[in-house]
Amino acid sequence: MKRTSKGMIPFWDYIGIEETLLEKGYAELKITIQPQLLQGRGTVHGGVIATLIDAAVGSAVRSSLSEEESASTVELKVNYTRPGIGDYLVAKSTLSHRGKTLAVGEVKIEDSSKLVALGSATYMIFSAEKA
Repeated sequence: MKRTSKGMIPFWDYIGIEETLLEKGYAELKITIQPQLLQGRGTVHGGVIATLIDAAVGSAVRSSLSEEESASTVELKVNYTRPGIGDYLVAKSTLSHRGKTLAVGEVKIEDSSKLVALGSATYMIFSAEKA
């Protein structure tokens, strides 16, 4: 299981996503809230939150893959519960299902004190011969 390192996913570097914990079927990611991630009212843009959900499930899925497998998002669901504020957001993702061709994960995103969003994503699993 390979942790995400700087340069591995350039978009993560660009917006500041860090993988802080990776275990089989589980991942925690953190993003520091920066001015360029905010919308007009000073809260985190919803697209950043959706990206964090996708990234967190992606990490949890990657933790379950063999060297010969890869994965790609095929579905993403977001429930926003309150605006993201403060210094950072943390995403905690757990795989709910890991089959031969599909994996489903669930995510909770919190700012420094409260729940900001709930989400889920489905990933298609590709083996080396099908990729």
